[in-house]
Amino acid sequence: MASTVLHDMSLAAKDTLQDTACDPHWAEVSLVTLIEQNKLVFVPGAVSVEEAFNTLVKNHLNSIPVEAYPGDMECLTFDYNDLNSYLLLVLNKIQVNNHAVTEDCQNGKPVPVGEIVKLTPKNPFYKLRESQSLTSVMKILGSGVHRVAITNDEMTIVKGILSQRRLVKYLWDHAAQFRSLERLFNYTLQDLQVGVLNSEFYQPTSRQSRVISINGEEPLVMGLYKMHIERISSIAVIDNQHNLLGNISVADVKHVTRTSQYPLLHKTCRHFISVILNSRGLETGKDSFPVFHVYPTSSLGRTLAKLVATRSHRLWIVQPPEGALSAQTTGNSLSSATSQLMFQGAGEAQENGTATTAGTTTATGPGSIHSATAGATSPNLFEKEYRSGKLIGVVSLTDIINLFVRMTIDSTEVDPQTARRERGSVV
Repeated sequence: MASTVLHDMSLAAKDTLQDTACDPHWAEVSLVTLIEQNKLVFVPGAVSVEEAFNTLVKNHLNSIPVEAYPGDMECLTFDYNDLNSYLLLVLNKIQVNNHAVTEDCQNGKPVPVGEIVKLTPKNPFYKLRESQSLTSVMKILGSGVHRVAITNDEMTIVKGILSQRRLVKYLWDHAAQFRSLERLFNYTLQDLQVGVLNSEFYQPTSRQSRVISINGEEPLVMGLYKMHIERISSIAVIDNQHNLLGNISVADVKHVTRTSQYPLLHKTCRHFISVILNSRGLETGKDSFPVFHVYPTSSLGRTLAKLVATRSHRLWIVQPPEGALSAQTTGNSLSSATSQLMFQGAGEAQENGTATTAGTTTATGPGSIHSATAGATSPNLFEKEYRSGKLIGVVSLTDIINLFVRMTIDSTEVDPQTARRERGSVV
């Protein structure tokens, strides 16, 4: 294993990483056990963007393969990033190299979804056989690819889609099978050098994510535009002191797709967060929201639990109030009997996250502490939540999966920014 991978980690974390490459269970799990075939939905490329969007909402999905013809094995996918690009095109905020599509968008005519998905840079439609092992998909998803198609062994039929979120949930739910994984749960994000911590002297390496944010007083349309430019699925909303106010996701575009909702685009990002949260409160009868942040001292186990509970693609790393870190409990001081994950209404979030705000209400989740957390290696899931904190970093599903790749595969390290560079930049 390359020495640079372990360069900045604590000595204990290094020893754990170096001791895990021989864990046999990773290779024993076939991909067929991870896919949800009942959630496999396709749409023809000829249907309108509106119809494709309605299919997403109806099936509670975040992406749908778009077939150029029945049985298309090289199809592109339609997701909320595409919907965001479509909305920006309708508003004449972006330009594309397709005059006919641009005219139809701005004249209110139906646009085939098969044309829209071609306009947003995407990764290849990666396919793996259902009989292949978990290790085969780790490198792909650890490079920043968000989802992979799982086919039959002849590679003639797509049987399911495996996303980063689904993979991480599987690893969390079955952590007891992967002792090498369990041993890492009590190490902090700082110990493992997972995610990015910003400072005036520090720049993220090629294998880390950049922290991308927008001021809460900027108009919502600028937040959507920034997500489009940066090719990201969610963005942190901050105040003038760089304190985290909340989170806006491309999935929130669904709340501004009607003409009557367009005025929201010119209101502030802060206002949009409050509107969405109030709306969700009326729908669910609950006045609580997911917390989309962790701390540098948060354990890997807690971070995983929160990613799974909130169904988010990334969590923002914040610096708690001065003096708070020294008071936090770390290591193995709490047993699984007393450990509780603290978050707010986490089950209501979408896969890519939804507009959320920082808060302090605590709740138990997700359901109960999984059996994987029992015993002497119980992850420390307890941590005091603070209402706000300065945004200093971000940790994503890609970062977590990439860590697992480096932990289990003794080969050339995988760059988590590979897929993002493939998707390209439009600036």
